[in-house]
Amino acid sequence: MAVVDDVRDFLTKDLRVADAATLTEDFPLVQRGVLDSIEVMQVVEFLERTYGIRVEDTDIVPTNLGSLAALSAFVHRKRGGQ
Repeated sequence: MAVVDDVRDFLTKDLRVADAATLTEDFPLVQRGVLDSIEVMQVVEFLERTYGIRVEDTDIVPTNLGSLAALSAFVHRKRGGQ
């Protein structure tokens, strides 16, 4: 399963923050109020646990976490392009 699909499933099934149909890859998660600061931290914990990466405080910015596409690219960069 792709990072986008994993995170979409997490957001809809575990956090119950949105309907999966509304979560396109470029949908602005924070700007549109889908994720608040607590939910962003839950996503960070999910990424660390699921992909074995370390998310630094300086990584928690919209460029990295603002959409499903951004999250996927971030995880791939952290994993060295895997």
